[in-house]
Amino acid sequence: MINLGNNRYIIGFDNGYQFGKTANTMFDNGVYPLGKVEPSVREHSLKFDRSYYKVAEGRAAITEDKISDENARLLTMVAIAKELSAAGVHKAEVILAVGLPFSDYGREKRELIRYYEQKPVMKYEFEGIRYDVTVSRIFVFPQCYAAISPRLCNMKGDYLIVDIGSKTTDVVYLRNGLPVESRSITIERAMVKWIRQIQGSLQVQFGKNIPENEILKVLLKKGSQLPKSYVNLIRKEIRGRIEELVLDLKEREYDMDYTNVIYVGGGAVAVRNFSEYRTNVAYDCDILANAKGYEFLADQMLRKQGAA
Repeated sequence: MINLGNNRYIIGFDNGYQFGKTANTMFDNGVYPLGKVEPSVREHSLKFDRSYYKVAEGRAAITEDKISDENARLLTMVAIAKELSAAGVHKAEVILAVGLPFSDYGREKRELIRYYEQKPVMKYEFEGIRYDVTVSRIFVFPQCYAAISPRLCNMKGDYLIVDIGSKTTDVVYLRNGLPVESRSITIERAMVKWIRQIQGSLQVQFGKNIPENEILKVLLKKGSQLPKSYVNLIRKEIRGRIEELVLDLKEREYDMDYTNVIYVGGGAVAVRNFSEYRTNVAYDCDILANAKGYEFLADQMLRKQGAA
């Protein structure tokens, strides 16, 4: 969150298909309506428009459209509340900075802005604390590009930025810090699909349905208690998925052997942990990088406009 003074704040929100991320926090993206029934505990509870919800508990199902219902707005409320509460603020004017996959940006930007403009004033309670928020402006930026935006001025020559997300992988080709749009794409290879494939292999091999979070522990090297045979299969499977992604990129005529490649976001951790070392490859494993980038870009735009 960037404090602009006069109770104005820039808040970046990366609404992922697995986690919601701000510049300082990450939470599950599940939203469960409770209707008029007040939840038993305040943790993860949201009250808006006389209805109760449990939010940030578990992952929501992947859908084609995030803005066909109220869930994206409810998760945005949570994101704003988490950032404001850390500063002891409960009433604020918010400049909201969000993102879209690179290849969807031009087509869906206006629709996403309209979605948030429908209800710019949001009065709600999160975990028993009341918030009074007015979204005065919405900025939308391309994912992946935003993640590395703070260091673009230092990126000379050609770079391939690969952001492996939950549903899609964004690939942005940079030349001297500027994206080459004709060579920047979004592809349907990402962590949730990989995990489902791994779950299928474990089911076939061992007859067990292993939860997603246990597989993530192995991918992130966080000390899973799974049997060694299960862990070995998971490692083998993720190496295979990463190799398939690299081959896919090579088939699309990206030079993965000599071009500077930077993997960013949560997926970068898995690639770093389970791929061969290459001198031309680097990893930015900050899963909050896109949200931080949204704030950075929004701040830069406001400064240029003299509105910061």
